Amino acid sequence: MRQTIFGMALVGAMSVATAHAGDPCGDGNLMASTKLRSETLYLEWIGRIRNQMAEKIETEFKKVKGQTKDVLLNLSSCGGDVRELERVAAVLRRIKETHRLATMVDRGAICGSACVPVFLQGQRRRAALTSSWFFHETTSSTGEENSNVTVDRAKTEALFQDYYLTAGVSESWLNRLRVRIQHANYWQTGENLWSDKSGIITDPIDNLETRGTEEPRY
Repeated sequence: MRQTIFGMALVGAMSVATAHAGDPCGDGNLMASTKLRSETLYLEWIGRIRNQMAEKIETEFKKVKGQTKDVLLNLSSCGGDVRELERVAAVLRRIKETHRLATMVDRGAICGSACVPVFLQGQRRRAALTSSWFFHETTSSTGEENSNVTVDRAKTEALFQDYYLTAGVSESWLNRLRVRIQHANYWQTGENLWSDKSGIITDPIDNLETRGTEEPRY
């Protein structure tokens, strides 16, 4: 049975970067760069949580493990496979044994379904107020074409316990989510999550971004 949940000093390091163009529902691709002066490994994953995401993150981390102190994972993903999510989380937990881990969802980016537990691995979790998020129950299928898809509420609850509550997500917010996702996808913006005090985002990225092209006026 195949289970999927798909759907449709760090402050300076986290002021990084506009996301590269890519398909958040595509196969998934990892881009990596290292800023040795700031001792930071920057990772950006665009696409579904599959395609050996865990292995690729671990490979890039091992290359610079002794030269870095911080890891920043920028995400844009509409979800993916439960088993790969669990492997990715295991890799990120090992990284946190020796390094500081931050996660990020940039302006206009999406983090849905399996992406959310990955995002929750960050010790600091930065997300734009204009980012898009969605949640739904875990489903199971045989993986064959035209096979029946069934809701797996026990697995959904296990994910809530293992990833949401352990990351400090509000239990009262999670109780409301449980009701809303029955037989439905539930969409939120980063601003919704922040204003509702969900606990998913620890550091919001504001809507205003200075271009730096104008001379200051006094």
